[in-house]
Amino acid sequence: MKNSRRIVDATSLRHDRYSAGLYEGFVMNRSAIALHSILLAPLLLGPCMPAAEVLPARPDDPAPRSSVPGAALALLTLDDALRAAADSHPTVALKLAEQTATEFSLDGARWQRWPGVSMSSSRGPLGHTLTELQIEQPLWTGGRIDAGIQAAEARVDVARSSVAEARQLVLERTAASYSEAMRLQARLAAAEAAIADYGKLSEMIERRVASGISPQSDSVNVRARLQQARGEQLQMTLQLQNTGTQLEILVGRKFAGLAVPRGPKLTLATLDEALDASLDQAPQLARLSAEERVADQAIAISKSSLMPSLALRYQRIFGGGNVYPADQIFVGVTFQPGNGLSSLTSISEAQQRRSGAIHSRETTRREIVDRVRSLWHIAESARNEQALLKELVSSTQQVYESCLRQYPAGRRTWLEVLLARRDATQAQYALADAQWQRFSAVLRLEIATGRLAARQFRPEYEIVE
Repeated sequence: MKNSRRIVDATSLRHDRYSAGLYEGFVMNRSAIALHSILLAPLLLGPCMPAAEVLPARPDDPAPRSSVPGAALALLTLDDALRAAADSHPTVALKLAEQTATEFSLDGARWQRWPGVSMSSSRGPLGHTLTELQIEQPLWTGGRIDAGIQAAEARVDVARSSVAEARQLVLERTAASYSEAMRLQARLAAAEAAIADYGKLSEMIERRVASGISPQSDSVNVRARLQQARGEQLQMTLQLQNTGTQLEILVGRKFAGLAVPRGPKLTLATLDEALDASLDQAPQLARLSAEERVADQAIAISKSSLMPSLALRYQRIFGGGNVYPADQIFVGVTFQPGNGLSSLTSISEAQQRRSGAIHSRETTRREIVDRVRSLWHIAESARNEQALLKELVSSTQQVYESCLRQYPAGRRTWLEVLLARRDATQAQYALADAQWQRFSAVLRLEIATGRLAARQFRPEYEIVE
């Protein structure tokens, strides 16, 4: 009886666990479905859905918190992406730390004008322990101190320009990643529409093949087109995931999706204006100009070693008895030209470094001009293409619908229907490429010319009528 009762209890226990497992699985499935619906809602509703209120994040929070219960992630807008990348990217933080270090170095260079204190201890010829205290005030160093201060100031300018350069690079990468993600989303929508149409065409031709109206080859052909469209969809989905990962790294947080922005406005009227603005605001040129000043001061420091330096010294010796004077005040002369002709070699080295900085600045200037011109031509070409491609998309869609209507009457072949659908898809792909290519070019022009930084990294958008 005990054994049978144990068997019954074990069976009941297993049944209870199984029932509990089914219930937990059902609850988990419902929770997963609810979470999936929450994550898909922003993508389906897009900008029409009101954005969740984002509370200020604590320093230990990995991501901003949302006031909406259960909404862990929110849509990422272009403004938020640019500001987050410019403010919190590790590259920018590294350059800011280097800037702070150079500012401390400048303080150290300025302290060289103040008196210096030194102390040494030795044993005298009579066995006395001598302790020497010396205070030295530089009077003239041949320009070494002034050159050192000016070189430190130039290094601070180098560090500040490096911060702006790092911000510009991060902003350009963020703009490129955001534009690429939008382009892939538009192409993915066109691919999904093509898959839906091919599915309908496949069902239609299957009925005709079953009725003996159309040959089996027509069904094979449309299935091949359907599989090709699905393959393109998978490739674009993978590319979109990789681009989203790159964007998450740039902004430093995860997001549920990307909000579709309006087209950025190009605030520059002509190419010459864009070139002048980009050269005036280029942090690369400012950094190289500051490096050239550093090289100039390095030449001055090297030349100062060929001149003697004067210093007012106060010297006091402890433990010397009557052999050595206790206090001395005198003007000391120091001349240290270095070993052999090392000072002359240092001057030649510094002059060549300055010449290299000048050539590097000219090379960078030409690269900036070439990049700005390329972006300007891309933006103008894409703008002209958009109007043509919109008409092409409309006309190819009308041709496809016309072929689809005329095919049952025998006025169009099945191959013509499939070709018309492919042309409509390719036109939609081309329109997406042109639209977001111009988006990226205009945004990068605004970054290169300093207009975006002047507006606190907020793009100025075109007015949609």
